[in-house]
Amino acid sequence: MKIAVPRLRAQLESASPSVDDIDDEERLLDLALEDVDLSDLEAEHLEISGCRLTRCKLAGSDLEKLILVDTELAQCDLANARWSDAALTRVAITASRMIGFAASGASFQHATIRDTVLDFGSFRFAKFLKVEFADCRLQNADFVSADLTGSVFRRCDLSGVEFSQVKAAKAVFVDCTWDGAKGLSSLAGATVAASSPIDTLAFTSAVTVATGITLAHPDDLDGA
Repeated sequence: MKIAVPRLRAQLESASPSVDDIDDEERLLDLALEDVDLSDLEAEHLEISGCRLTRCKLAGSDLEKLILVDTELAQCDLANARWSDAALTRVAITASRMIGFAASGASFQHATIRDTVLDFGSFRFAKFLKVEFADCRLQNADFVSADLTGSVFRRCDLSGVEFSQVKAAKAVFVDCTWDGAKGLSSLAGATVAASSPIDTLAFTSAVTVATGITLAHPDDLDGA
């Protein structure tokens, strides 16, 4: 699977907008934002295109129907942000904090998310097309009814993640942690690979629990 990378200009104009500078349907184009605090920003139909955001704060932001295109986010704080029905295309997110991030109904296309913490993230009914999560922590994240077709998860901590009713045909999971993950019976059509036999056993046990099957030793059933 080849994921297209963000297309940014060689030279970006430096900018430091404040929350008060950004209204509904605002367009931020070809900008470099560093250490900008946009916490709790509220806007609809905001477009961010061709931008690089470094160490920016968007924690608690409410950006309904956000359009995010050809943009890089590095070391950003998106904790508890709400980006419902957002459209993210050719986006790279690295080393960021996204605890409690909510993107219900969002569309992710050609996106990479690396070295990022997404504990308790909510992606209900979201669609992921050519998306890779690598070295991310997604403990207790919610993917109920999400479309993960063709997505890749590498070395991710999926402990407690809810996968009920997902579409997962051709999705790939490599060396992930599955402790307490739920709804695994919905991962039909996915491929799970683990270097460690222990990880393979952990996944097998989780699937067994998800399907309601109890594993036991024959000695435990003497006289049954």
